[in-house]
Amino acid sequence: MIPAFAKQLNGHYRSYLKNLVAVAPFSPIVLRGEKMKPQTTVELHQAISAFQQFEKKPGVPGWEIEWESWFSRKLGAQQWPSRILINSEEDYLFLLKKETEVAAFKTQLQRLLHWQPAIQQLLLSHPEMVLQFSLVWEQLMATTDYLLNHEVRGLYLRSIAVPAHTKFIGENKSTIIRLLNCIAPDRFPAGDAIEATLQLKTKPALYLMRWLDPDLASQYTPNMEFFAIPIDVLSKNNWNVAEIWLVENETNLYLLPRRKEALAVFSRGYAMEGLKEIPLFRQTRLFYWGDLDEDGFIMLNRMRWHYPKLKSVFMGESTLINHAAEFDRQPANYKTAANSLDLLTPTEKAAFNILKHHNGRLEQERIRQDYIWKKLSRSELG
Repeated sequence: MIPAFAKQLNGHYRSYLKNLVAVAPFSPIVLRGEKMKPQTTVELHQAISAFQQFEKKPGVPGWEIEWESWFSRKLGAQQWPSRILINSEEDYLFLLKKETEVAAFKTQLQRLLHWQPAIQQLLLSHPEMVLQFSLVWEQLMATTDYLLNHEVRGLYLRSIAVPAHTKFIGENKSTIIRLLNCIAPDRFPAGDAIEATLQLKTKPALYLMRWLDPDLASQYTPNMEFFAIPIDVLSKNNWNVAEIWLVENETNLYLLPRRKEALAVFSRGYAMEGLKEIPLFRQTRLFYWGDLDEDGFIMLNRMRWHYPKLKSVFMGESTLINHAAEFDRQPANYKTAANSLDLLTPTEKAAFNILKHHNGRLEQERIRQDYIWKKLSRSELG
């Protein structure tokens, strides 16, 4: 088939499917193109043959050609197509070779609209859904029915007794949200989070912690040096600690030496955003040991906005100078301007500028152990 015509036929396909959903009659299609007429007899015969190959004949679907007279000084009086028309659904599907696909589409569409007529508007906007989920529609319908007919508020996602495997809702959450919102918009608001749509409990983010003072461990969590708690529990605690260490690398949680009246928290990268409103942090000396790269300094700056007295460790210029041979290149170029990190100290900003100049980073694992222990043994940290 002539490529320009094949492209146009496929370009009409989504509109055709939308008409099926809307139960609208087939709209005839007029194909454009091929205005450049042949210059030789060979080209003429090849072009006419290409047009006629798919021309409708008795008992054979295809397009209809309206011819017009055309005169060329080289070729004399000739006939040339003025319009290419597809007047019926049968002709269109024959040309696209999608008879089987559309038959499956119609069958599935009928079942879906019989199940829930309210989803017609959703399928009209997204007709591709009809076949896209053909392998899971049974489970989608059963799951949606369950959520429509059972109270699930206050449950955890994996604890809902839907007639599907435990990961099904999570794997198909956007589709389930669309279906529920379309069927019962007053009960199920649109959005990206299935937990919000269904008013479910969310899995709590647990922060791993370690008592650096054995006496505090005995007092608050007997026989447990390490423990993990969610934010809401941490925010309500009023432990008698003098200093708290936030570390971005879990290994450093185990590396830190014992310190009197101290607690260490694995703040988990950008998950530290959850730690921005902890009353206990405002009552203690607060240290932050982050990555020596762009993200690490961004997080340090953000955290200091919430805790102005926050003090960094191993994130100053001296650490970089002592480990210049250990620099590595950051995968992506730095995008952050130093002046936007307005809460960094001069030595932190100097370290950031050095790293940015080299598009570099210093992995925490590459900081020498003797350097770490010597620094941590000092009374003044920075």
